[in-house]
Amino acid sequence: RALDHTVRTVIKDLRASGPRAVREAKLLIAGLVGLSPAERRTFTAQRIASVRTGPEGQEGLRAFLDKRPPSWVREEES
Repeated sequence: RALDHTVRTVIKDLRASGPRAVREAKLLIAGLVGLSPAERRTFTAQRIASVRTGPEGQEGLRAFLDKRPPSWVREEES
């Protein structure tokens, strides 16, 4: 039962994440390979800024401030 609950919680959290943000997180991790620590910091900051200032990032921020689910979360999931 505890495992089932944990799996449901993780799935709910993943579904609440922005689709582009999830994709970009995967690309970010892959892009860090072979970079120095300084290059990793720069690369990470640039990628995060790009996602945050994009339409999905702005919708996520607006939803948070409005205390509502973001547009990509279906009502039955919230």
